[in-house]
Amino acid sequence: MACEKFVVNLYVRVSTDRQAREGDSLEEQENELKRFCEFRGFHIHQLYIEKGKSGGNTNRPEYKKLIKDIEAKKVNAVIVKKLDRLSRSLLDFENLMTVMQSNDVEFISIKESFDTTTAMGKAMLRVALVFAQLEREQTSERLIDVLDFRASQGMYNGGIRPYGYTNIDKELVPYKKEKEVLELIFKTFLDTESTTMVQNTLNESGLKNRNNNPWDKRAIEHILKNPVYIGKLRWKDSLHQGNHPPLISDTEFQKVQDIFEGRKCVRDSQKMKGLLKHLLECACGEDMRPSYTKKKNGVVYQYYRCASSMNPAKNQNCGHKYLNMDATNQFVFQTLLGCAEEAYLSQMKARIDSHNQKIQAQIDASETEIEGLESHLNEIKAKQEKYLDSLITHQFTTNERQLINAKLEEFSLQEKQARGTIYKQRFEVSQKTDQFISSDTLKKALIFLKVNYQTLPDKDLSKWLSQHVSRIVYVSDNKVDIRFKLFDDLVV
Repeated sequence: MACEKFVVNLYVRVSTDRQAREGDSLEEQENELKRFCEFRGFHIHQLYIEKGKSGGNTNRPEYKKLIKDIEAKKVNAVIVKKLDRLSRSLLDFENLMTVMQSNDVEFISIKESFDTTTAMGKAMLRVALVFAQLEREQTSERLIDVLDFRASQGMYNGGIRPYGYTNIDKELVPYKKEKEVLELIFKTFLDTESTTMVQNTLNESGLKNRNNNPWDKRAIEHILKNPVYIGKLRWKDSLHQGNHPPLISDTEFQKVQDIFEGRKCVRDSQKMKGLLKHLLECACGEDMRPSYTKKKNGVVYQYYRCASSMNPAKNQNCGHKYLNMDATNQFVFQTLLGCAEEAYLSQMKARIDSHNQKIQAQIDASETEIEGLESHLNEIKAKQEKYLDSLITHQFTTNERQLINAKLEEFSLQEKQARGTIYKQRFEVSQKTDQFISSDTLKKALIFLKVNYQTLPDKDLSKWLSQHVSRIVYVSDNKVDIRFKLFDDLVV
C-alpha cells in the first residue's frame, strides 16, 4: 500500500463485566491509543469500538470491519492497548496474524510492547496469547464451579423462568397471577388424569400462556413433571433442595407422577370401563385391571385381573388372579353402604378426631421450629450489622477487608437459606391446615350413596367413587379395605 504516512487502525473492546471489575473502559482505551499515535506520529485511519462483546470468538461487527480494512490494504498497522482486547483465542489470533502478514500489516500492543516486525516479537506474541487463552479457560472453569456450588446450596442459576415464578435478584419468587393458573393445572389434571382436558379447560376459560398463546398439552405435561414446584432445583443430572418456596405439596406432586408412571404400559384391558378401574388393588399389592374373555358362543365374560398374573415371577404370590367384575362391584358397594350405618359413622368420627389432633400437633411443632429459625435469622442479621459497622468504623488491611467481605457473603447465603426454610415451613403449615377433616362431608356423601344407590347409573357411581375413594384393596372373598380420599388412613 503506497502512502506517505504510517496509517493505522485502532481497536478497542470491553465486555460489561470486565469494565465493571477493572475500570478498563472504552474511553480510557481510546485516549491511551490516541496519545500513543500522537507520540509516534501515526495517522489514524479508523477507530473501531466494540461494546459488550467477548474476545473468545470473532463474531464481532467492528472486528469484521477491521479485517476488511486489512484485506483492502488500507492501513500499515493495527494498534490495541492489550493483546486480549483483540482476541483471547490462540487459533483466532493465528488466523488474524496470517491475514495481517499476507497484507503487510503490522500489529502493535502498547502494554505488552509487541512488535511483529521481528522474529522474537512474533514468538513473544504467541507465548502471551497462550497465557491469555489459559486465563479465559480458567475463568470458564471457575464459573462452572460457582454454578455447581450455587446449585448445591439451592440457589437458582437462571435459564427459562419456571411458570408460576418470577425472578427477583436471581431468586425464584412466586408470581401470583401464574401461581393461580398453575394450581388450576394440577387440580384439573388430578381430577381428569388428562393433559388434553387440562388444555381444554384452560383455553375454554380464556387463559393464555406466558406468551399470550393458547395452552398446549406438551407444555402442560412439562409443568406437571417439573420438580421445581415442590422446592427442588434440577442442575445437570441432579436434583437439589432449592431455597425458593414450593407451590405444590409433595403429596399432590407425587400423585401426578404416579398417574404418568401408570401410563407407561398401556394394555387393551386398561381401555375397559370397569367401575373400580384405577381403584381396585389385590391383596398381593398389584393392581386389579379390567379385562374380558369372549367365549365361542359370543358371550363376553368381564373380570378384574391381577397384574401379577402377567408376571411369572410374581404369579405364585397371588391368591386372587381373577375376580368376576359384576360380583366384585356389588361386594364393594355393599361394603360402602354399610359405612352409612350409625356404628361406623361414630367410629369414623373418632378416627377423624384423632387425625385432627395429630395434624394440630404437627402444626404446633412446625410453629416452634419457625420461631427457632426466625431467632436464628435475627442472629445472622445482627452479625451482618456488626461486621458492616466494623468496616465503616475501623481501618483494615486489604487482606482483612477481603476476609470480612467473605464472611458477609457467607452470612448473606445463610440468610437466604434461613428465609427459604422459613417460607417452606410456613407453606407446610398451610398445607397441614388444609388436612384438617370434617366428618360431615364424608357422612353426607355416604348417606347420599345409601339413599340413591339403586337408581344411580354406572356413570354417576363411577363419579362418586373418583370423588371420595382413593383405594380399594381386595383382601379376601368376604373382606375389602376401602380408603377414602378425605382421610386416606381410614380403613373400612
